[in-house]
Amino acid sequence: MIETERLIYTNERGESIEFSAYSPYFVNVSTDVTGLSDIQNTLYSSSSMGQHGETLTGQKIDAREIDIKGSINKQQKDRVLELRRAALRVLNPELSGTLTYIYKDFVRVIDCKVDNTPVFSRKKIFNDFTIQFSCPSPFWREEQDEKNDIASWIGSFEFDLEIPEDEGLNEDEIGIEFDYREPNIIVDVYNEGDVSTGMRIEFRATGTLSSPILLNMDTGEYIQINAELQAGDVVTVNTEYGSKGATLLRGGITEDYFRYVDVDSTFMQLTIGDNVFRYDAESGVDALEVTLYHSNKYLGV
Repeated sequence: MIETERLIYTNERGESIEFSAYSPYFVNVSTDVTGLSDIQNTLYSSSSMGQHGETLTGQKIDAREIDIKGSINKQQKDRVLELRRAALRVLNPELSGTLTYIYKDFVRVIDCKVDNTPVFSRKKIFNDFTIQFSCPSPFWREEQDEKNDIASWIGSFEFDLEIPEDEGLNEDEIGIEFDYREPNIIVDVYNEGDVSTGMRIEFRATGTLSSPILLNMDTGEYIQINAELQAGDVVTVNTEYGSKGATLLRGGITEDYFRYVDVDSTFMQLTIGDNVFRYDAESGVDALEVTLYHSNKYLGV
């Protein structure tokens, strides 16, 4: 395993470039990259006549800027030109992408945009380059979302079966249990990130039910869908800033379902630490399964 810090940029077409001490795009991540951990917090305040000092009214963490300086560590002109062209293709400012930070088993990902095409400058030996990235959402996250199931089916597969000839067992005494329904309707979702975060809520119907609801037991906030669901329906509600909405997947077709979200619903955020949720439905609650997904967000790497 390479025990050095690495940054990998991947654009929306799936094309990637690695920046590290072992890449032809040579970068010492610890000294040649800025913006990985430092962020700016903007405070908002007000002041009245005769007031000493100011009253804090709000704050926000600004977008993140990441700058990379490095060198193409090849001297053959044909190879240098090939690497420059590849960098210009992958680092296209019109494409969205992600930066992935890797050190040993530690991995963090951030969404970003290239500010402009790489700036190359010919030095005595190598071609140097500078690349600037903008991250509208300044938070790093893990590669995979955290998943919490409520009332899902639990595997309990056992196939050993012996039926004595003369025991006289009736039908109720003979059976094989493949799985069973987990009866919990309450789940504790733990946000181990540095800031609050949105989540993705999936209401899955295994039979007919109406008006499924997810309630935050700590705050009283809830998300409710004022509609009847059929077996196989999946309603997904996203509470993440910039992605808020609701959709219905039925028969392989997805449609917008925002109009069925109860008007008093709150697009809830997960606070840092424990968040306790309970689900219910107006009818058919035994046919309801709920899954919560979220990304832990971090201020730096």
